[in-house]
Amino acid sequence: MTLPLVTAVVPTRNRRQTTLRFLAAMAGQTHGALRVVVVDANSSDGTVAAIRRQHPKVTVVAAGDRDFWAGATNRGVRRALAAGTDYVLTINDDAVVPADYVERMVALAQRHGCGILGSRIDLLAEPGRIWALGTRTDWGTDRFLRLSHHDELASQLDPALAAAEVLPAEAMPGNGVLIRREVFGRVGLYDARWLPHYHADSEWVMRAVRRGVEARVTPGVVVLNDFGDEQKRLPLGSLRGLLFTFFHPRSHLYLPAVAAILWRYCPPAQRWPTLRALAGRFLRMKR
Repeated sequence: MTLPLVTAVVPTRNRRQTTLRFLAAMAGQTHGALRVVVVDANSSDGTVAAIRRQHPKVTVVAAGDRDFWAGATNRGVRRALAAGTDYVLTINDDAVVPADYVERMVALAQRHGCGILGSRIDLLAEPGRIWALGTRTDWGTDRFLRLSHHDELASQLDPALAAAEVLPAEAMPGNGVLIRREVFGRVGLYDARWLPHYHADSEWVMRAVRRGVEARVTPGVVVLNDFGDEQKRLPLGSLRGLLFTFFHPRSHLYLPAVAAILWRYCPPAQRWPTLRALAGRFLRMKR
């Protein structure tokens, strides 16, 4: 039986050692039909040279300074689809995964007919503490996209939930998401114009669900996320900091991205309460 071809798409910029750690894990995967496409956004730390020296089978695609997560991922997805892949795996270079990670994800996706299958994401610093098991909408609040089961211990999940092979999801982070190629034909690529970095992953899944694609997450296959809350702290103490918070694509409060999500998906009756809640959150952050 021919194994389905999986292509991992990995954006990176100036994280040579982190990227090499990830590629070493990919090189040891038990799934026998795996390719890796690294999309490098003008790294100046020798990332590309190190990849070509240590992992010559990895495809490196060049991206520009303005290709944030969505733009860089789109470049990799296009390359993967053109090469005939069966599945695309979107995953970050700071992910840490076991050797059977891809094999288990593919087996679950095929067993349950998943067009989109996301991993459970735990903190690398504390395996077993969940960072996200999918994402849910919570309109009318100051965090209308919430990471499901964030900061919960896996050992304390409801037993029925923990034992499920797959669970429905409204959206999900893009770190460890296996996507069947046909879904891109139905949904399109990530919205690099309005959601260049944060929330592009969730918006794409929400768009897919709206178009009739079922999205699932698995509580049993885990990506360890090398992530700290300080990565989302915003510099609110100055005018420059305020401009970054609302107008820089790398901010999770980037106004065009927030507006795009609200306009496309928030029920009209909940838009004003959501905006009011967001304004209250901003005022609390400034104190």
